[in-house]
Amino acid sequence: MGSPSARLNVRESLRPWIESGLEFVYAPGGLTAVAQPEPVQARPSAQAAAYDARSDRPAPQQPRQPQAQPGRPQAQPAATQRQAAAPSPARPPEQAPNFPAPWSSFLRFTKPDARVVMTYMELGLDLGGQSDPRRRAVLKNLQAHLKWPPGTINFWPVSALVNGALQPDTSMFWRGWELWHTPHVVCFGDEALKVILPDADVQPVTHLLENVIVHKLPPITRLIDMLPHEQQMAVDSIVNIRL
Repeated sequence: MGSPSARLNVRESLRPWIESGLEFVYAPGGLTAVAQPEPVQARPSAQAAAYDARSDRPAPQQPRQPQAQPGRPQAQPAATQRQAAAPSPARPPEQAPNFPAPWSSFLRFTKPDARVVMTYMELGLDLGGQSDPRRRAVLKNLQAHLKWPPGTINFWPVSALVNGALQPDTSMFWRGWELWHTPHVVCFGDEALKVILPDADVQPVTHLLENVIVHKLPPITRLIDMLPHEQQMAVDSIVNIRL
């Protein structure tokens, strides 16, 4: 085997000192040691790499990623699942059906989220460009008294101006109502009520239908001749309806 000092590349004049047990020597210039190449270790085999060299236990292995199988959906991460489960954006409202003139022009005065439809015989004139300031003043006073939120009321006629005269049209009134399905219809006067419900008894002030309640009030022509507070008293039956 030889002495351990034999592995050192030193001058022969210093070797006896090293042989006698000298470990440290002060040398201003330093000793030059030749770096010995590290022994080359054999590359572990694939089977040996699976064991921990210190404990002989199987080394932890990285979990294998599942491979996608054709025809079988793969599980998605939680974030992706939450995104997929989120409700899709609401679809835009369907376009209103084609209405003949002048009914098509009345639609621009309506609101999509109305809860009440109001109507009277002369409404076709007011929306058709032949408004009466007295009727407008009555409606303004009544709306201030009711204190309903903006956008609650849609004004939709029971008749339209045709060849210079008001022409009642039951079908067109209900076609308009179908756009909003309001739970309440407020009708001023018996004449307008007979257009909405041709077979109805005009004596009751409330008519319960399957999907809507029709409330009858005095005609606009009568309300025009009343004082403002009397007009308000005439509509007190609808002040507290559930919108």
